[in-house]
Amino acid sequence: MNGTRVFESLNAEWALVCAESEPGERVLGWLQESGVLLGECAAGGLGDVLGELERRDRAQGRVHSDRWLRVLLERAAGEGAGALLAARVVVQAMVPGAVRLTQRLRAGRDFDEVGQVVAACLYQVVRRYPLRRTGGVAANLLLETLHLASRELKAEAAELNAVPWQSAPDSAVVAGDLVAADDPAAAAWQTVLGQHAVAAGLVQDDETADDALVELLVWAVAVGRLDGERARAIVKESRAGAQASAEQGGVSAVAWRQRRSRTVRQLRAVADEWVQAA
Repeated sequence: MNGTRVFESLNAEWALVCAESEPGERVLGWLQESGVLLGECAAGGLGDVLGELERRDRAQGRVHSDRWLRVLLERAAGEGAGALLAARVVVQAMVPGAVRLTQRLRAGRDFDEVGQVVAACLYQVVRRYPLRRTGGVAANLLLETLHLASRELKAEAAELNAVPWQSAPDSAVVAGDLVAADDPAAAAWQTVLGQHAVAAGLVQDDETADDALVELLVWAVAVGRLDGERARAIVKESRAGAQASAEQGGVSAVAWRQRRSRTVRQLRAVADEWVQAA
């Protein structure tokens, strides 16, 4: 995967999911119920199911891929563990395309950081795919991901140009809804997690964001919404003195601001799904 950590982490996480028999049996059952795979297709695990689907795609073309992708996308649009599993299978199937999109969108940016945006956008597109579309599912998934990731990257660039940034480690950013944007945990807590988690009775309104951040990340990794490496990076970036340490390591103030802005967006999306799943 060209040495990019985000896609290597996705593949490593996928290997762990495939090591368990239950996910493969569950997905195979959905496909067989829909007539996509015949009864003689015996799979040893989820990796075998996806491998068989890809083999048949090569032999039968887009008509076949449209059928099985729609079966899983219909599941992915729902709620609960089944929806998350269905979405994860589709995301894994689209990883090669996501790598190509990252190469296309890189334009001088860090490959792995762009890959994180592309992977997050792909997951959103999978969960919200308009099922009224009847053909070219894989192509439409990639096209919608391209559009969404392009908008995210452009918005990020606009924020960098619009918001003043000081190089001092303790500098504050105050610009409308970007208050506390240098602390993604606080931003996610105030805008999504704090409001909905308290309303759902998940936490008390006087609790701090730090404990909720840990709980949120544990859930996100468990359901495949974040890979473990990304979750650990978020925790590390949220600690006191993280910016100063990064600057000592050669990270510019602008690059740090970009990194924090992306983390805020990612945490907001994860927090919203966490509340819905609860």
